[in-house]
Amino acid sequence: MKRKSTVFYGSLLLLECFIWGVGNPIMKIGLEVVPPLFCLAVRYLLAFLLLLPFFAKRLKANMTRKQIIPYLIISACTAAAFITSAFSLIYTTATNAGFLMSTAVLFTPFLSYFVLKSKLDKKHALPIAIVIVGLYLLCSGDGRFTFGLGEFFGILCAIAGACMLVFSSKYLQDNDPFTVTVMQTGFTGLFCVIFALIFEDIPSLGSIPMIGWGVIIYLAVGCTCIAYLLQNIALRKVPATYVAMSFCSEPIFTAAASYFLLREVLSMKGVIGAGLIMTSIIMASLMPEDIPEKQIHQLSDKVNEPAVPIRSSL
Repeated sequence: MKRKSTVFYGSLLLLECFIWGVGNPIMKIGLEVVPPLFCLAVRYLLAFLLLLPFFAKRLKANMTRKQIIPYLIISACTAAAFITSAFSLIYTTATNAGFLMSTAVLFTPFLSYFVLKSKLDKKHALPIAIVIVGLYLLCSGDGRFTFGLGEFFGILCAIAGACMLVFSSKYLQDNDPFTVTVMQTGFTGLFCVIFALIFEDIPSLGSIPMIGWGVIIYLAVGCTCIAYLLQNIALRKVPATYVAMSFCSEPIFTAAASYFLLREVLSMKGVIGAGLIMTSIIMASLMPEDIPEKQIHQLSDKVNEPAVPIRSSL
C-alpha cells in the first residue's frame, strides 16, 4: 500500500513538472512583450483571486496569526525562485534555464539537514551524482559549458526553489495544504507587486498584446493554481528530497516544449543527460526514506483526515 501511495503522489509531482516544464518556453515568449516583474505580479494576484472563492471557508477555519510568519517565509522563497527564473529565461535559452533550475536537487538535502533535521544519508549520493553528470551533459550539448548571467540566475532560482520546498515541507505538517496554497499565491503576488513598483515602469493594461495575456492566464491557472495544489498535497506525503528529485523531470518537459515552441534542439549529449536524470528519479523513488519519529506521528495523524477531492475544489 505504501508503494502505491508513493506512485500516486509521485504522479502528481510529474504532472506538476509537465505543467511547469511547458510553462518555461511559454513564459519566455510572454517576457518579450510583458515586463518580468509585472508578469509575475499579475500571475500570482490572478491566481489568488481564482483560488479565493473555492477556499474562503478553509481560510476562515484554518487561518491564525501564528501562521502568518510561515506563509511569509514560503512566499518569500517562492517569489525569489520565480523572479530569478524570469531573468534566467530572459538571458539564456528556455532549455538551459530549465536544466539549471532543476539543480534544486543538489541543495535540498543540505537545507533539509538544517531545517528539517533530516539525516544526510549516503544512499542519496549516487542519484545526486547521476543528476550532476546529467545536468552537465544537458548544459554542454554544443561541446562547451556556457555560464553567463542567465545561468547565474538559474542557479539562484534552484537555491530559492530548494528553500521553498524545504520550508513548505516543514510547515505543511501542521497546516492545511489548500490554505497554504492560497496564502502562498497571495503573499507571493504581494512581494512581486512591491518589486515591480520599485524596479519597473508599469505598462498600461491596454498596451499588452493578446499573446501576453494568454501567457499570464496559463501561468496563473496552470503553473500556479493547479501546480501548487498538486505540490502541496504531495509534500504532505513525500519527503522534500524525493520531491526535488522528481522536479528533475521538469527540464526534460521544458526541452520538448522548447523544441516545438522555440525550435531549441537538444544534442545527443542532451538526450543522454535527460536519460540520466530520469534514471536518478527512478532510483530515488525506490529508496526507503528515513523520517524522524516525530514527523512519522504527524503524518499518521494527517492520513486519518478526510480527503478533499481536487476536481471539485478547482
